[in-house]
Amino acid sequence: MRKFSILLLAFILITSDGFSQYKASDYLRAALVATKKKKYDQAILLCDAAINLNNNYESAYFHRGYNKMLLKDYAGALIDFSIVIDLNSENLDAYLYRALTNQKAGKKWAATEDYNSARRIDTFQTMAFITTNLIR
Repeated sequence: MRKFSILLLAFILITSDGFSQYKASDYLRAALVATKKKKYDQAILLCDAAINLNNNYESAYFHRGYNKMLLKDYAGALIDFSIVIDLNSENLDAYLYRALTNQKAGKKWAATEDYNSARRIDTFQTMAFITTNLIR
């Protein structure tokens, strides 16, 4: 029932004009709250709603990919992180999380390529990310 309510609200807001960016950011904020509560499926639906209102919303694609990664939907996460990179080739987090997702999916070469791309953007942050994820 809750999923239906979210989708109904998304449909109503999508059909109204004028407030697209503001509404998309509202959905993303709600998705962040859902992720914090470990409601990853709900967060993905909220990101979908944000993306439906603004299909260039880099942060919504990133957050949807992050939630898919947490649910071990590695193929879906890789697609979303790749979209973020297509929208902004300097997005360090997208490269780092795509690398981590590739790593979790057993794609070591692709992970290495992404870590190298991230390193070209910011070596220190990349090394910190790799070190942190080795400890976990």
